[in-house]
Amino acid sequence: MKSGARTALALALVLASAVALHLGSMNAPFFADDYLFLDQARGHSLGALLSSPDPLGNYLRPISRQVWFWGLGHASGESARAFHLANLALFLGVLLLLYRIARRFLPATAALAGMAVVAVHHAVDVPLVWASGSQDLLAVLGSLAAIELHARGRRLFAALAMGLALLSKETVVFAPFLAVWIARRPGEPFRETLRRGWPQLLTLALWAAAWLASTARRPAMGLEVRVTPGGIPATLVHLLQSALGIEIPYGGLSSAFHAWPPLALIPALAGVAWLGFSRTPDRTVAAPLRGTGLGHVARVGVAWALLGALPIVAVAAIWSAYFYLFSLCGVALAFAALVARSRRWVALLPVLLVGTASENTRHLTEFAIERGAWTTQSHLNRHYLTRGMTLAQHVLDDLRRQRPELPPRSTLFFSGLPHSIAFQSGDGPLIRWAYADSTLHSYYFTGFRLEHARRGPVYFFNFRRDSLVEITGSDSLERIAMSLMYSDAPGPARDLLIVAWGRTSAHETAYRLAWVERMLGRQDSARTWLARAQVAPGAGPTPEIASALAAVARGDTSSAIALMSRALSREGLDPGAHALMADLLLASRQIDAGAIEAYAVRALAPDDPGAWRRWGFVEAVVERHEEAVRALERYVQMAGIREMDDPIVAETLAQLRRRIPGGDIAQAELGRVKK
Repeated sequence: MKSGARTALALALVLASAVALHLGSMNAPFFADDYLFLDQARGHSLGALLSSPDPLGNYLRPISRQVWFWGLGHASGESARAFHLANLALFLGVLLLLYRIARRFLPATAALAGMAVVAVHHAVDVPLVWASGSQDLLAVLGSLAAIELHARGRRLFAALAMGLALLSKETVVFAPFLAVWIARRPGEPFRETLRRGWPQLLTLALWAAAWLASTARRPAMGLEVRVTPGGIPATLVHLLQSALGIEIPYGGLSSAFHAWPPLALIPALAGVAWLGFSRTPDRTVAAPLRGTGLGHVARVGVAWALLGALPIVAVAAIWSAYFYLFSLCGVALAFAALVARSRRWVALLPVLLVGTASENTRHLTEFAIERGAWTTQSHLNRHYLTRGMTLAQHVLDDLRRQRPELPPRSTLFFSGLPHSIAFQSGDGPLIRWAYADSTLHSYYFTGFRLEHARRGPVYFFNFRRDSLVEITGSDSLERIAMSLMYSDAPGPARDLLIVAWGRTSAHETAYRLAWVERMLGRQDSARTWLARAQVAPGAGPTPEIASALAAVARGDTSSAIALMSRALSREGLDPGAHALMADLLLASRQIDAGAIEAYAVRALAPDDPGAWRRWGFVEAVVERHEEAVRALERYVQMAGIREMDDPIVAETLAQLRRRIPGGDIAQAELGRVKK
């Protein structure tokens, strides 16, 4: 077989491994940011779209966001499969360009082995299972195209490709320097190299100017970008970790390896072996780099990997392996240089080892749920996406079953949804996509405002115990407002209670309104609502407290509650009276009524440590774990004590922390996916 045909077959085998590993991802649905990009592109011209702010408000990526989703969305009728197939095509293009660049330095077998390492690596899982992964793929593809075109002397086309790459994702910001360096001829003065590289450097400068000029339109960038002293070493450690395809679960390194090499590795290994063990292996190296030492090639690969990793320092606290996709191209080049002059079978080792490690990593049923640069797992991986997609589809199925149709201008409100499923974002792009109605909006409960009730029908849903349930009934608004009080969201709670008051004018509604208004600092309004609840604004001291405590000592809690109820109708602004009433009601398991009184104590005496201690236990009882931790930690701080000085609080905090992100119980829940 001729050399060209032999090489083409070997390439096809490696590409076949890549396709086999990711074929299942082609059936994945849209997820999270996808709906925002589709929603922005729908019904707009490309010009109008490009002049609009980025839907996430964080980065300058008009090519991979606005242009890509506008073009492919219109062409495919917003087909998720079309987006995934397009992403797969981009990845195959990345592999072919990586091989072509490696062939400028190395024999075909070594170049193919380097390409195969990326083909089987788990870092590409996220860009292929998630439609928004086009951002990474377009950036890497464009930068590799620019490197190859610049080396071939097509400098203006190379500059255009680099510009498109930079406007797809900024992680390739150092690619222009690599393009200039890789195109340097042996022995060429650096001045001449830079002269030929001016289009790349100019492209970088223009992109940087556009980036700086658009900063004001991207206010959310500061929420993710944060450079810390530990970011640099952590980024380098994760680069090494990702180069080897390893992620360590919370059970330790011993539980990281449990899967055999996948069958999908066989074509890639066969392709490398086909070239390496052929009778007349091709050891030629393409001009103009013939004669370049393998040590130099390895250094280029390492420098590529480091430069590709450097931008990740700014987002080290939310690192994920797919951030390193551009860096891995440099890692692949270094691997290829190391095996170029070794025995032929050595070229198989990087593919086999990285492919096996990656297979174990993609089978992990965990991901890092707390921010941190030193987590041993990615914050976003295949399991994160498949779990989120499955749960999001389950929620959508529940919603459609309960509300097959929605009236125009409806607004939906949700609570209890896991943030990792990204079902609710913005003002409801997923809902508009699901019901094909541009007038629909959706928010979390905390997003409720009076104007929502005025624009059209409103619906409320709570996700609890794996089911989405619509909240209905005559007291539904009061119950929702109570949940917002637990969430420390007095503004939305007030608006909901005002709507409820307009329907019922109940004293209980007015009583709750008084305390949320007081929490908002509106004392005059709070007094007005207390008067409507027939509660006088006496500030105490309340003489009935002693009698109530005596009744409790006799075991007559009911009489104590009745006594304090009458007293509070007169002394409505006495925090001590509300504190005792809260304790009595909570001890009697009248949770919501007791919570209202505990909330009143917080509103009246926000600087009292005991008010926060009581509220923390209320939050724990109603399973608001994160809110409970915050309240109890605030109590400890305000009281000026150590947690261990209050054993009950210390034990409660220990149990609660196990259930919030970073805790072992919360971590164990990540492996559970609703079927």
